[in-house]
Amino acid sequence: MANGFITPKAIKERAEKIWQRGDFHKAYLENNTLFPFSLSLPNLSAKELLSEFSQLQNALDLVRQDSLKNGYLIENKSVNHRQLGEQKIPSAIVFNDENIFLRYLGKTQEFTQFKKLATQTLVRYSNLHDWLIRYPFKIISFANDWESLLTVCDYFIQHPIPDCYVRQLDISGIDTKFIERHKAILTELLDCVLPEAARDLKVTGLINHGFERRYGLRYELPQVRIRILDKNLAIAGLTDLTLTVNEFRQWDFPIKTVFVTENKTSFLAFPEAVNAMVIFGGGYAIDLLANARCLQKAMIYYWGDLDTHGFAILSKMRKLFPQTQSLLMNEETLQIFKSSWGEELQTVAYEPDNLTYYEQQVFVFLKQHKIRLEQEFLSYSYLLSVLNDITEKAR
Repeated sequence: MANGFITPKAIKERAEKIWQRGDFHKAYLENNTLFPFSLSLPNLSAKELLSEFSQLQNALDLVRQDSLKNGYLIENKSVNHRQLGEQKIPSAIVFNDENIFLRYLGKTQEFTQFKKLATQTLVRYSNLHDWLIRYPFKIISFANDWESLLTVCDYFIQHPIPDCYVRQLDISGIDTKFIERHKAILTELLDCVLPEAARDLKVTGLINHGFERRYGLRYELPQVRIRILDKNLAIAGLTDLTLTVNEFRQWDFPIKTVFVTENKTSFLAFPEAVNAMVIFGGGYAIDLLANARCLQKAMIYYWGDLDTHGFAILSKMRKLFPQTQSLLMNEETLQIFKSSWGEELQTVAYEPDNLTYYEQQVFVFLKQHKIRLEQEFLSYSYLLSVLNDITEKAR
């Protein structure tokens, strides 16, 4: 034990761990003091004192030298030992004041900077007090940018819900890249300084433009790509169009039949059809189609890969639009192209709840055998034959 704890190295490591807890920062922010501050040392049993007496004396000599060098004190207690008599054993290391402790850890400059930044911050934003107590080291890690971060906060206080792109924020000395790089820390600060009315509390995290959505900024909207399959319905001669998700949802296009496919090649090669269009679905991004006016009354055919994920997306599509029918996602197609089966390495863990009885049977088969049939392996002639039947019924 003498070699394991009562050494200058062990004392330093213990002091550093306590520093990292942020207790001294919290005390400063609450106008308290922790000094004199002591580190208690473990008790030594009579057996340890006897068996390690020589080692203990050597260790104590090193600690005494270290205390003289660094200014901390060694607090002793008297112990009566049957063989050794009365012994003075260290019971605690004591730092009488803050300066001694900071010099000992080499944190004088850092703590001075913390106090300066914290004081300036609280004069400006008293509602950051609790945040500083919880995260005292963040203000140091962002010390070089702290004034700029507070300047961004100033802007949002003065211009809540700006309704513009980050590029359009007119903040002196702050460029777009600065905000892009500091979205995480800005989110923490803005959540403290802005009223609830200036934040969308339903939005959390940074993915999918979370920062912009939470604080009322504009962002690049997801896009929906379509091909109008009936040239008579072309818009100013255009049949291949890309719309923002908001534009697509508001687009009241009188279309009778809509095909949704997940494969881009299939989307591009989709044949012409009367009063119909095809949408490039983009996998699980199918949610982008929700509430689209042009899909409300249209007959919808979803064409995904013959694997568990394809049926899971079909289920999501049918939840959005109950009239959705599957296209080329059946037992017959699966067996015709058996030679093109592949392995589905990661199947869907849950059971989709918006499938027909026959679709459910195919799903179970695919999941049990980890089989997948990608739509690229279906022949174009086979697609045309099925589409002819659909278009004939639609006439």
